[in-house]
Amino acid sequence: MDDVQSTGSTVANANDAIEDTAQDTPSREIIVTAERIRGSVDTDVPPVEQLNEADIASLGASSLTDIVAAVAPQANSGRGRGGGMPIILLNGQRVSGFRELRDLPPEAIRQVQIFPEEVALKYGFRPDQRVINFILKDNFGSFATEFERAEPQDGGFARNEFETTLTRISKNTRFNLDIKLEQSTALTESERDLISSGGSVLARGGNISGLGVNGTISPALNALAGSNVTKAGVPLGVSNPNLAQFASTANRLNDSNIGDARTLLPRTERLEVNGTWSKAFGPQTILSLNANYALTGNESLLGLPGTSFVLPGSSPFSPFGQDVTLSRYFDTPRPLKRDSETHVFQTGSTFNHALGGWRWTVTGNYARTANDTRTTRNADFTALRAGVLAGTTNPFAVDFGANLLFLAPDLASSLNQNMDVRSTLAGTALKLPTGDVQLTFASGFTRQMLDSETWRSGVTTDISLRRNNMNHSVNAELPLTGRDFGLGAVIGEWSVNGNIGYSDLSDFGTLMEYGAGLRWAPARNLTFQASITGDENAPGIGQLGNPNLVTPNVATYDFTRGESLFINVITGGNPALIGEKRRDLILNANWSPVFIKDFALQFGYFKNNSRNTTAAFPLLTPEIEAAFASRVVRDVNGRLVSIDQRPVNFDRETSQRIRWGFNLSGNIGASPAAPWRGPAGAPPAGAAGATGAPRTASGGIGGRGFGGGFGGGGPRFGAPGGGQPSRWNIALYHTYRIEDEILIRPGVPVLDLLNGSATSSNGGASRHEVELSGGLFHKGFGLRLQGTYKSGTTADGTGLAGSNDLRFSDVAAINTFLFVNLDQQASVIKAVPLLKGSRIAFRIENILNDIVDVRDQNGNVPLGYQPGYIDPRGRVFELSFRKRF
Repeated sequence: MDDVQSTGSTVANANDAIEDTAQDTPSREIIVTAERIRGSVDTDVPPVEQLNEADIASLGASSLTDIVAAVAPQANSGRGRGGGMPIILLNGQRVSGFRELRDLPPEAIRQVQIFPEEVALKYGFRPDQRVINFILKDNFGSFATEFERAEPQDGGFARNEFETTLTRISKNTRFNLDIKLEQSTALTESERDLISSGGSVLARGGNISGLGVNGTISPALNALAGSNVTKAGVPLGVSNPNLAQFASTANRLNDSNIGDARTLLPRTERLEVNGTWSKAFGPQTILSLNANYALTGNESLLGLPGTSFVLPGSSPFSPFGQDVTLSRYFDTPRPLKRDSETHVFQTGSTFNHALGGWRWTVTGNYARTANDTRTTRNADFTALRAGVLAGTTNPFAVDFGANLLFLAPDLASSLNQNMDVRSTLAGTALKLPTGDVQLTFASGFTRQMLDSETWRSGVTTDISLRRNNMNHSVNAELPLTGRDFGLGAVIGEWSVNGNIGYSDLSDFGTLMEYGAGLRWAPARNLTFQASITGDENAPGIGQLGNPNLVTPNVATYDFTRGESLFINVITGGNPALIGEKRRDLILNANWSPVFIKDFALQFGYFKNNSRNTTAAFPLLTPEIEAAFASRVVRDVNGRLVSIDQRPVNFDRETSQRIRWGFNLSGNIGASPAAPWRGPAGAPPAGAAGATGAPRTASGGIGGRGFGGGFGGGGPRFGAPGGGQPSRWNIALYHTYRIEDEILIRPGVPVLDLLNGSATSSNGGASRHEVELSGGLFHKGFGLRLQGTYKSGTTADGTGLAGSNDLRFSDVAAINTFLFVNLDQQASVIKAVPLLKGSRIAFRIENILNDIVDVRDQNGNVPLGYQPGYIDPRGRVFELSFRKRF
């Protein structure tokens, strides 16, 4: 039921005329003027990427979510301290959120446009994210189902997903309903053959200290059970069969129960329903409504109960003749566990209306997230410890600890509600010979409500936070020169833009934002942009008030002692956080050389300086521990016991980076003989269609897409026999970090993340990072590659005597995707008509099975950095079947 696009004779003739003229008079520039494609963005800023229907088909995507993931390198913004989700438009208009269109099938999309950050100003956003505009077909209908099954090469778990999508698009209405079911089994440590730490009190099935045999208990106890052992040359006279039983218990717990009692990945079940309805009440009046509900359940195993207890030398059960500390796990009553259940309900609406030459948009959203968590606490060892200390309980008995009971579990619940309404008015304030002066006025109100309750050890902690945010902003764009008017004919197009806004937060006061930019286009295929942005931000309400959780048995590496162990980790909100200030300088250049068809080159320089940034608690190197000493607990022997990992403020962050890359695409073999098949009566995308900028026979201007959508020959899809054309494309981007430093607070050494300092468990910041996206599509068969490469980093344990260093290798994470559209396999469809409209896909995640290799200064892998902990999934294979009815 796809929308069938007819071939417009006017378009075909215009297209042929361009090519004939280009061949006869290659030195002349022919300009074709045409109406914009309905739904395109009304701007003179050229897109950095543009995809037509053939390009979209070559991606093998199942939804708009997949398309956004496929174009991530081109849509990524390097602004500030990193890029985020791009701004999403539908038919050139704002939507209440990405969920409003994320489940639309790719077959419903006529064109995809990716614009630089400056275009965000036109829609009332700050210029810190790129803009993706999806243009829909006028008439489309589809019912699709898809089933996916994924399993890792090393086994241990499986993931199943079933999704069904109904879509109807007509001239005035749009309806989309998507239902998704997901289920993943748990992955335990024993299924990755991990080695437990021998240096931790609770790291293995048993441990003994006080005799100089700290570490793995089994060899020590086996020796003690079988013969007399000496300490410092003095015979201990030890011969106790109970020791053999204790050693046997330790071995049993080490070899089976412990690994089975800790999960690397939780068992997960998820149900999600997402629906959108939209109706045009007039040529310029559109209303859309969206509702979403998701239920997610997780179950994680957190290890076995365990403790340490003192066995006096005077005890009748002691074979040692001196006080020792015995530590061990118990497989009773059962493993520690955490269960969580999350209910999310979201609804949104968008109203678009034309007021003369102005576009008025009102968006509203409401989101409600309720979470309940139950964490099993350790067993009650009070009576057991007292009995061993008094000499009335035999710690080597077979039934030792058989009657243990858990302490009351930790309970935590939270309810997070967000409501926001935003009004945007955009249009032309003044027409000048150089172009239109564009203004955008935006005002909004947001209310956030967070209620959380934590119950631990009989103590209840309640947190209730409220935040109201009134915000207003004005964005403007002023053309200084026009290419065909006055001075602009000599020096090219110049324009300036700016924005200013403020937010009045009920709990933080007034926060400001501002920006100014300059754009220069000396030629149609070359654009330079420079901008300065600044903003103030408050910590998220969740960062302030999330319930506190204590997670036991978290694998951690202690730089100070050079050992891996399992500790308690505290997470939650930090009400002491303060607001952040950020300043960015950005320089961009986009060039599409006329001598290389379907090629676009981009270059960007970014400099950031931020104060009082809110961040997750960093990796506990000696530098970090010295700065946050109150967050760390060690026992009397200096062994790490717990870390409070609630978020913190850094005094200052500074960074500089260069990001450059290119997009390149083309046909496989000769261009299809059939004329260009686009929207009826519409010009090729390169002929001023999407942006209003003229296309030239000598190659056009910058921002070409996979299909040369912005110059360079124009897209020609439609091949002999009506099949999709054969295409190839590649996008490759490289980021080089010049500077990346953090000052935690005055008086503390600066952390240089490029030279040995670290804030995350993955080490410092990679000097080099490469993003790749590309593939080919031929006669219904497709192959895509997408991945990233990050250079190696270090984490120096400097600062304390005896501390240790870690070296993190570089890593290349590459995913591959192979698919076949059975509609283009005539013999298959003839033999099995039921397969009409079907696609079979095979994905391999981390095809190289490349996992960061972590080594200490002695070349050893710390137990807490075993590959199973870093990437428990490894190489994953996924098979999917999709059918459209």
